[in-house]
Amino acid sequence: EGLKVSDVQIRATAPGMTATGGYVTIHNHSDEADRLVGVAADFAAKAEIHIMMHENGVMKMRALPDGIEIPAGGMVELAPGGLHLMLMGLTRKLQAGQMLEVELSFASGTTMRLPAHVKRPGDIVVGDGRSGGHNQSHGQSHSHSQSQSHSNSGS
Repeated sequence: EGLKVSDVQIRATAPGMTATGGYVTIHNHSDEADRLVGVAADFAAKAEIHIMMHENGVMKMRALPDGIEIPAGGMVELAPGGLHLMLMGLTRKLQAGQMLEVELSFASGTTMRLPAHVKRPGDIVVGDGRSGGHNQSHGQSHSHSQSQSHSNSGS
């Protein structure tokens, strides 16, 4: 019933890095759309909802100040190479294996404080690990490009 959030992951950082990405899967089991409108984390001075997209052959990132629609009965995946949480002004190095917390705020007034796994970039897998078809019409224009690291070359 309502919103269900899973797969909350944060990219580990190298010494000196002051920003990183966060990834999550959001299911909306209700019959009304909702909207992810905010993110907060006590280990980051600033947190925003962002999108990465190809524009004229260049990968660009921009904030989505109006958030991301989570369609009724649908789901949205925030994954590397597309929609994501941008965590900036980090107060410390984030090491793989740590557990942190992030807070997600929705237009409906729902706020969720969730555990987040810090993972090495190569260990981040959102949803079932496959690309395409997981983001059901959330009203933003973007492409799914998280499939770049999912080739099976040993079968």
